[in-house]
Amino acid sequence: MSDLHDDLEQALEQAAGLEADLPPAFSEEALARQYTAEFADSQKWVEVWGAWMIWTGTHWARDTTRLAENGARLIATRAAGEFQNQDPRALNTARRIASAKTVQAIERLAKSSREFASRPEDWDADLWVFNTPAGTIDLRTGDMRPHAPGDLLTKVAAVGLGGAAPRWLAFLSEIFDGDQETIDYVQRIFGYALSGSCEEHALFFCYGTGGNGKGVLLNTVQKIFASYSATAAVETFTSGRYERHPTELAMLKGCRLVISQETEEGQRWAEARIKAVTGGDEITARFMRQDFFQFTPQFTLVIAGNHKPALRNIDEAIRRRMNLIPFNKTIPAHRRDPTLPYLLKEEWPGILSWMVTGCLDWQRKGLTPSRNARSATAEYLDEEDALGRYLLERCETSKLVEDRPTPTQTLFEDWKDWCEAAGEYAGSLKRFSQRLVERGFEKRLHPVSRQSCFSGLRLRDTPR
Repeated sequence: MSDLHDDLEQALEQAAGLEADLPPAFSEEALARQYTAEFADSQKWVEVWGAWMIWTGTHWARDTTRLAENGARLIATRAAGEFQNQDPRALNTARRIASAKTVQAIERLAKSSREFASRPEDWDADLWVFNTPAGTIDLRTGDMRPHAPGDLLTKVAAVGLGGAAPRWLAFLSEIFDGDQETIDYVQRIFGYALSGSCEEHALFFCYGTGGNGKGVLLNTVQKIFASYSATAAVETFTSGRYERHPTELAMLKGCRLVISQETEEGQRWAEARIKAVTGGDEITARFMRQDFFQFTPQFTLVIAGNHKPALRNIDEAIRRRMNLIPFNKTIPAHRRDPTLPYLLKEEWPGILSWMVTGCLDWQRKGLTPSRNARSATAEYLDEEDALGRYLLERCETSKLVEDRPTPTQTLFEDWKDWCEAAGEYAGSLKRFSQRLVERGFEKRLHPVSRQSCFSGLRLRDTPR
């Protein structure tokens, strides 16, 4: 499809070069060309969206006030005046030039002009730039450059780069209890989020009881990201009785940072969806009453809560993705400053610079989780790994039991009993077998009994 589009573009350019005659003066085509000459640098038409995009001086925005149509009116009105000056007796022709029909024709013809035409995939395509009111940051170097309409950026942060942020650094030291290793890790996380990269395939879960500063931290960062960020209901990423509407995912297209807060007790992660949005592959979504479309997520997902959602299946993909950031310190009520968010707002430019430094640091050394974060994540995954606990408590798992494995059906019956006693979900025999295969156990038939079993896996109380 892309090759066909490019061939058509080339053919149109060649045809334009062969044009020898200009359209008649004051014709709709002539006026449309005049419109193009005046507005091609500040307007774009996206046919798929059915929308004009307008250059604001810092970024492109959808035309929500019919500015493009107003430009066509100006062209038509001015042309009518020029024509009437040339021939005062031709009032009817001047009226026709200034008519609504001509205005509509100018805009309609302009939409097909190559100077205005653009496609959805042209916009915000460079994942290594971050736009601000003061200029565009090259995240590869951390340098700022002037805004350029040709970048086709539709998003802009709240502030430009600034200097020091002493209140911010003091706040981080307070909530992380002086753990500089974790502070540096958090800096790299939000630096990574500035980019549109999803190469880390990570979910970041900020966990801790209330009064620990995680809300102030996330709200501050999100406000700096401005249109680069979105808030999603935590139910978007947890399982429930009803399927979530695909609009919830569609709203996240083009975002760099997505934040969900307030997990509730008893919730469970929607593991398949988490894998999908953090995997770097295309996902399917749609807006209300519109067709489905595909897009590749380019956002960092950060979820915060006072409760840890349950995990039903701890496979290698979930272990790679889950990153728990512990907020272990509770700030005493008498030390909480309700004006802190307003004080931190004065340092937003400095906080953005702090995040850019984190982005450069991430590119040099990766995320590199802190010891406390690694320990908290491992503890969480071990707590949620019901199958792992079962294997540890009830089974022998070594080559020493190769010749005496327990039949799969017997294992499954024991697993169901264990799950009932532990309040865990057992699932089906098929899923139980799949999870054991994912753990590296080889499914086979016993050479004597011909029963299904797993090599190196036997119940501890199996008769010898």
